[in-house]
Amino acid sequence: MIKAVIFDLDGTLIQTEVLKANSYALAINQLTNGEVDEDKVLDIFNEFVGLSRQEVVEGLSKSFSKPLQKHLNIDGIGLIGKTLIEKRLHIYRNILDDTQLLSKHFCSFTLGLFSRLYQDGFTVALATMSHLPEAKKVTETMGIYDKFNFVLTRDDVENGKPEPDIYLKAKNKLGLEANECLVIEDSVNGIKAAQNAEMPVFAVTNVITRKSVHEGKLLEPHFIIDDLDQLQNRVYSYITA
Repeated sequence: MIKAVIFDLDGTLIQTEVLKANSYALAINQLTNGEVDEDKVLDIFNEFVGLSRQEVVEGLSKSFSKPLQKHLNIDGIGLIGKTLIEKRLHIYRNILDDTQLLSKHFCSFTLGLFSRLYQDGFTVALATMSHLPEAKKVTETMGIYDKFNFVLTRDDVENGKPEPDIYLKAKNKLGLEANECLVIEDSVNGIKAAQNAEMPVFAVTNVITRKSVHEGKLLEPHFIIDDLDQLQNRVYSYITA
């Protein structure tokens, strides 16, 4: 019996993956004085969806190391990454301050599922690779921060997704068995993290993650939800089976 549902945040409850991708693309474009087109960054960002900030920055720094080194006049992926983080966070935090922009990226169907579970008395938790300041700001804007039984972020675990640390920590905080927890994710790395924690997981795909989730073949088709009109019925059918 499912007793708790654990939600991912970025790409699952709000399409911040799109906003994050845009912030990285703009940061690299500006740091290279326009040499790297934003679309080039967006084309490879899918590889890093669901990873922690540090892992994303490391991956992008390596991918665009030559133009970044040339324009920043610094050597070493670590120094490049530090500069990229600072630039990208400045851009992203300005995005998070735009409440109207954020509201346009709410995942209404997944939020509807969250609201129904909350109203029906299920335990609901958040397990995200965002850091706490950003996760809190976003979920407060969405009006759901105080509705979670607890919130776990990248700050709470040693290893990020696809390692199972964050879901194992959630299980321990809940005092439940893995098969009593249901995970709602959107990315391959998130799915792997849930599976590595031996938890059942539904994938709610979006424009960024749909192709990689299907090609990854990590889940049976009925656990992948592309038609979001079916989301609540599919999840509740599983919970009550």
